[in-house]
Amino acid sequence: MLKSFKKYFHFSFLVYFFGLFLLFSCAKNQSVEVDYSFEAAKNVTVGIEDFDKVTFESFHDLNLGFFRGNVWIKLDIKNPSKQSKSCMFVSNDRFNRNYTFYKLDTTNKRLKLVNHIDDLSTQDHRTYNSPNPNLKIDLAPNEESIYLITSSSDGRTKDATPRITSLENYHSFDLGNAVWDLILYTIIIILLLVNVYLWSVYKRKIYLYYILYILSTIFVYLGIEGYLLCLNIKQITIDHIVFVSVKLWAFSLIMYTAKFLEIDVVAPKYYRFVKTMLIVVLGSILVYQFVFFYTSIQYLHYFENLLTVLWLLIIIITLVLSAKKRWLELKYYLIPLAFFIAFTVFGIVNVHFQIFTGNSFTYVKIGAIFEFIGFTYFMTSLVKRKIERGDKLIAEVNKQRVELVEKSKKLEELNVLLKEKTSIEKTDLLNIFALLENSLSNEEEWDNFKNKFQHLNPNFLNELESHHPNLSKSEIRLLTLIRIGYSQKEIANFLNIAPGSVKKARTRVRKKLNLSEEINLNEYLGAL
Repeated sequence: MLKSFKKYFHFSFLVYFFGLFLLFSCAKNQSVEVDYSFEAAKNVTVGIEDFDKVTFESFHDLNLGFFRGNVWIKLDIKNPSKQSKSCMFVSNDRFNRNYTFYKLDTTNKRLKLVNHIDDLSTQDHRTYNSPNPNLKIDLAPNEESIYLITSSSDGRTKDATPRITSLENYHSFDLGNAVWDLILYTIIIILLLVNVYLWSVYKRKIYLYYILYILSTIFVYLGIEGYLLCLNIKQITIDHIVFVSVKLWAFSLIMYTAKFLEIDVVAPKYYRFVKTMLIVVLGSILVYQFVFFYTSIQYLHYFENLLTVLWLLIIIITLVLSAKKRWLELKYYLIPLAFFIAFTVFGIVNVHFQIFTGNSFTYVKIGAIFEFIGFTYFMTSLVKRKIERGDKLIAEVNKQRVELVEKSKKLEELNVLLKEKTSIEKTDLLNIFALLENSLSNEEEWDNFKNKFQHLNPNFLNELESHHPNLSKSEIRLLTLIRIGYSQKEIANFLNIAPGSVKKARTRVRKKLNLSEEINLNEYLGAL
């Protein structure tokens, strides 16, 4: 399985880069044969009827970050040709859909709506229902017109930078974006199904967190790009779906990171703190979000901006805590994360500098796919590695059990011999002492057994004594037998005590390990 994952991983690199090369190298830009200029006004407070009182200024770009308020854009456009021309107004803003387009009527100096939309819950006044605001502008020969584009933001990210492009370029861009999205979302869903399959095979909780992480990522992307609007869902409902998905995304990523780096073993107190904080913080915001369903959206943007810093801080602390004792896992974690960050940064840079003509958000999704492939590969590699070590340990334990059975049979034979004989010869005593020396009930054999066990699992006893130096010799012996996989009855027979005593000993040692009821003792010991 690992070999197939590796081949798939390398093959994905070739396919994506080849596809990107084809997409951007084959794109042809049609020139826009019109003259135009943009001006903008921010934080406008007057009504549309007083547009002539607004002061417009030139600008380099309108990437306003997390912005609250109104933005108006004035477009002066002229067709110098003697033929009719059509072009497209497009904005970079993918997070706000409340765009309205007006054209100045020169006869009475009033603004008129360009497109009248009856149902604004699914579409604003844009010409085509695509994620980016857009308006088709038809110009008669030698026509000169003034357009006013108004929009607002309730605190979310707003990049309202406009541009004029040809109709051919716009449709080419829109078609290319649709094709790429179909390919990318298909790959993401395939990776989701792969992780569902791996979870059904290995039954590890880490796969459940990762499945939730991929699902929440899909919903966040679909909401941001406007695809959920195709379901005729109101904008406010979509906003709530996105915010819930963002919370699930943060929760699943943090829990997945903790499981991947085994922070519950490395720093159990910090792990319990993080779980408690996630439940309290995310639960509180969810309650607020739905109690104030119609008014909470504008404030949730502020909350999410603050919480993003908190989530990053938690992940960074987790990485630092795992650096010393889980270096291999940390290295595996950082490799796919680096790919995602690199593609995301490139996408952000491309928004401002337009290095390539395609949709910059596509790079974020490509980075996410690399991340999904990498995490799936490395996570499965670690899981298989633990299973192989466990199988090897079980094989050694089974070998020890066979030896114990043989020794027990010899002890029973000697007991029968002792009962039958009225006198014990010297040779009999020598046989008894030799057998006792080979029994695991004496300290020397326990030391020998520990040495063999430590050879198979070199970190267990060291980690156990390092995290819990107050454990007694008998408690370490009990935990070692539990780690190997002995049942309660087998441990009782092995130590010549009652099964109830083993149960009480387990309870006492759990308290001494300071384990909460949620943490399984066998899983905790297995992670050491």
